Amino acid sequence: MALKKKPKGFERYPLSTVLIANSVFLLNYVIGIYIFTTLWVPLGILYVAYVLYLEASVFREGCRYCYYYGKMCPVGKGALAPLFVRKGDPKKFCERTLSAKDFIPNMLVTILPTVGGAVLLYLSFSWIILILMAIPWISMFAGNPVIYGKLACPHCRQGMKCCPAMDYFMKKEKK
Repeated sequence: MALKKKPKGFERYPLSTVLIANSVFLLNYVIGIYIFTTLWVPLGILYVAYVLYLEASVFREGCRYCYYYGKMCPVGKGALAPLFVRKGDPKKFCERTLSAKDFIPNMLVTILPTVGGAVLLYLSFSWIILILMAIPWISMFAGNPVIYGKLACPHCRQGMKCCPAMDYFMKKEKK
């Protein structure tokens, strides 16, 4: 039986990984924007503001301390980070711990459009809205394991040093 090789960390992620990851994220954002603007345009604008706030917080709280600052990470933000934030002390990345409550803001990107879609379905049933409501949940449970479990995390040099998200999600495997 051949031993399974541990993947080598990428110095720079392939463009294909960046495109796949961002396609999934953008699709979910567009669905949320569509659902909320269909309900009421100001809700769509608030949703866009919320998504931009979340994206900005990733740069502030993660990218500035990450190994991939200034480099192509799995989602491309590391390469963009120098445009928005100054490089911080990489030790801070390792000092952070995450709990389930830290993931709630990101979960709201899926939960809020689901609630908005449910309101639309209540007002007037539409197969399109029902399908659009399902796509983010499918991507969360089927897409995220591929993106993070196969394309991103196994090749991440930051994760090979330390990563609070990997520590949180893989703690069961470590025991």
